[in-house]
Amino acid sequence: MAFPSPKKPPARQGGDLDRPWQAGDPIPAPEAIHSDGESAWALWNEVKQQHERRFADTAPMTRPPGMGADEAAWAATQPAGAALRQTAGSPREEKPLFTLESAMLVARRNNRVCPRPGRWDEFTRLLPERKTLRGSQQAPVPPTGAAWGVTPALTKRLVFREQIEWAERQGVLEAVMAFMQTMSEEDWLHMGDD
Repeated sequence: MAFPSPKKPPARQGGDLDRPWQAGDPIPAPEAIHSDGESAWALWNEVKQQHERRFADTAPMTRPPGMGADEAAWAATQPAGAALRQTAGSPREEKPLFTLESAMLVARRNNRVCPRPGRWDEFTRLLPERKTLRGSQQAPVPPTGAAWGVTPALTKRLVFREQIEWAERQGVLEAVMAFMQTMSEEDWLHMGDD
């Protein structure tokens, strides 16, 4: 007894790529036309030129009046937006002598955490209170006294950082930096010290 052969789905046509693939179907592949020769190279150059025509040639940057080409090569530069921020005749902003970043570099040098308790109290006295509408606000208080022994080094470091940020906001960063720079290394608590 012969079994009837199972019906095979009809083969797909070449342009029938939007139907889902079924088992037994050939894997669709795009047709690639490869042509070498001068006509293909000429076509490539034409497309490239069309693309490049959309962009203007680069123009040389202008020089300040009275400055020669040799002088312009060695002229002092400034950030691009600086000229826009400063208008002619406006007073130039004074840059601070110290920045918050430089203060933090001094505070963290040699893996420092904070000043030891006696020096930290002196440091805190340098920080002015801030006047608010509701009265005055004190600078962050250091964990000295009984709190010194139970406060982890990382928490002490964070409080010291808050105090330095406070000093910057209140405009006394230079005094704080001068105080930190006069401290000896023994006046500082370091990571791993008791």
